[in-house]
Amino acid sequence: MFKTLLVISVMSCCLACGRFSYAQSAPNFALIPLKVDKERQLPLDHRVVMDIKVYDADTAIAVLNNWDGIETVDRKGNLLSLSISVSSTDVSKPTPEALTKFKANTFVIDFEEEAVQRVLADFSTEYSSEQSDANQLTTIGKSIEKFVAGYISEPTYIHSFSFASRVATSRSGDCTEYSVLTAALARALKIPARVIIGTIIVEGEDGVEAYGHAWSELWLDGQWSRIDAAMYSAEALKKFYLPAHILDNEGLGYALGLSKAIFNMPEQITIRS
Repeated sequence: MFKTLLVISVMSCCLACGRFSYAQSAPNFALIPLKVDKERQLPLDHRVVMDIKVYDADTAIAVLNNWDGIETVDRKGNLLSLSISVSSTDVSKPTPEALTKFKANTFVIDFEEEAVQRVLADFSTEYSSEQSDANQLTTIGKSIEKFVAGYISEPTYIHSFSFASRVATSRSGDCTEYSVLTAALARALKIPARVIIGTIIVEGEDGVEAYGHAWSELWLDGQWSRIDAAMYSAEALKKFYLPAHILDNEGLGYALGLSKAIFNMPEQITIRS
């Protein structure tokens, strides 16, 4: 009951959702204004240059500097010019203490709860052969992604920010719920996992859109690997990920971290080349 009341009290502006979805039909955060220069023809290349306007450029740069494939090429006040690749990856090396933290049972990623343990049992039954081979961590990550994409049977934007145990019970939610449950399953398997909040820029058949998003990163084979169950069935689309915040506070004060993420999100995006 206490967790339920706390979820309701989280500022709705932090997780305002819109009906902007692709093949996975899962609603996501609010659409972010985006335009493509008239001289820029589609389809986009696998690396593009874009201008983003942010509230706090210093904080945004500090986050982005950890990702290989994202480079700040120019700055004018709070307007950043970025070169970004579809294959951007966090190349920072976490300390042993950090990896331990991202394996912990927490207020948000509460994988020790009975509801999550039941989901874990279902996953373990379906993918038992992969778990028996310690060398198949990358495969396990993709299997978790596929499993969570199918487990959440009611994509909806009505939730604010659900804990893993609530997602396991409701089987509903948007990108935040997909990412939280993904992290919970990984941690239950003793794989370090974290939730990233940021922006996804997606090129589809009808053009390019950008919107707030959440995804997971799992520590697999000595590096962070992006796992995005909410976009699992949208593999054919070209996607650029722009991280704004790592959810490092998973305790009672987690809502403050969500607020920080919103302030680091782009106010507008222009794709130039």
